[in-house]
Amino acid sequence: MDDLSLLKLFVLVADVGSFSAGARLTNTTPSAVSRQISRLEQDLGARLLQRSTRRQNLTEAGEVLLVHAKQVVEDLEAARLAVSNLHSAPRGVLRITAEADLAATFLAPLLPEFLERYPDLKLRLLPSASMEDLVDRNLDVAIRMGHLQSSTLIARRLTTSRSVLVASPSYLERRGVPQRPGDLRSHACLSFRADVEQTVWRFDVAGEQAEIGISPRLQAPSLLVLKNAAKAGMGIAMLPRWMMEEELGNGALVPILPEYALLPSKTPISAVYASGRNLASKVRVFIDFLGERMG
Repeated sequence: MDDLSLLKLFVLVADVGSFSAGARLTNTTPSAVSRQISRLEQDLGARLLQRSTRRQNLTEAGEVLLVHAKQVVEDLEAARLAVSNLHSAPRGVLRITAEADLAATFLAPLLPEFLERYPDLKLRLLPSASMEDLVDRNLDVAIRMGHLQSSTLIARRLTTSRSVLVASPSYLERRGVPQRPGDLRSHACLSFRADVEQTVWRFDVAGEQAEIGISPRLQAPSLLVLKNAAKAGMGIAMLPRWMMEEELGNGALVPILPEYALLPSKTPISAVYASGRNLASKVRVFIDFLGERMG
């Protein structure tokens, strides 16, 4: 038996607490398990387990070894899975969550190509969930826009989003075109924040940050609602450029104050998942695909 097998057996015995339980799980005898652990102790020159009639307890040396042995065993399994994933087609159900606007405008157009590339996969696109719910709800990956809080989850940045102030030609004809950020105070503005009396839009003005407080005519926690309101001539909206390419191209929406950069200038869009260790092939190929298409 090689050293890795001895370490795996030691971890198993430490987890189940006895030679007899370890023997049942490995389809051998308690005496055979005991001999293998004794061999490991001889190789290391230290007693790892205190033997008793019913249970084996870790010694101090055993506790130290267990920490490192578990890491070795986990790394070995991760390596095996990584190699296996290279040769196995992703299959099964991939459970994705994203905010409604991201799902409808940013993610949905890419899904047909992804499913065509991986015909054995099925997708479940679910309502947005909190980061804490990602593991509890057995979700595979979340797509998030914005700077993420510190977390035990792993985030891979897919791309960045840049916001633009826009309005319809009919609104600008009726109310005039703002010439500087301060002019926005006298305009009808449409705000994504729906829980505050006043919204602050920030601009880079000659290298300095300028904060412009606006009292929105319309507040809605949906970028799609704000885009449709802006197209209908209701006012000026701050929207991500990626969701307005068609409207900017055909003139349904017109950029406002393009010479003044909005702050923050870029907002990350990330894929968030529970662990990089033993990452399922269905999750890996999905994240790689999004990185390829969004990058």
